Amino acid sequence: MRYLPLLCFLFCLSCSAEQEEMNIRLTMAERDIVDSRVSAYMDSIRPVLDTLCSSTFEDRVAVATDSIVQRRLEEEARLRARIPENLRDDR
Repeated sequence: MRYLPLLCFLFCLSCSAEQEEMNIRLTMAERDIVDSRVSAYMDSIRPVLDTLCSSTFEDRVAVATDSIVQRRLEEEARLRARIPENLRDDR
């Protein structure tokens, strides 16, 4: 529990509006504590994130596919606009 103020301080610094580069060095013991807490947090939140990803996967794929198709259609229209009129009529 003696590391709680340090962790709170680091959290507050990371959330501040002005992001200045800081050089904070942690001891190996502090790194182990932070690592174990982050691991525990990730283990508890991973099922929630997996569920969210699974439930929105189809929608995200559809949006990405529509976006890719739209870009290709725009590219095709732009390239066709570069072809001179006389070449288009020769076909």
